[in-house]
Amino acid sequence: MLSDESWATLKELQTKQRERIRGHLKELETDPYRPRPRADIKNCGRHAGQLYFRLRVGDWRLVYVVMGEEVRVTEIFPRGRGYRWLE
Repeated sequence: MLSDESWATLKELQTKQRERIRGHLKELETDPYRPRPRADIKNCGRHAGQLYFRLRVGDWRLVYVVMGEEVRVTEIFPRGRGYRWLE
């Protein structure tokens, strides 16, 4: 599931990038914790009581939280922007 901000960012991307990210999102549904080839997953720590993870997809970063069986993507942003939500 994507937040409104993440959905808007995804819609603005070029088709090739959008499809690549969608493929990785489908893999997250299977196992959101396990790093695998071409899916660099990193634990970003806790913020506001939630444990956040980062998925690297090329030059894009997806920040997500696992809530029960649901993976909620809170942000999609280009590499280098930084993690504003931790501040």
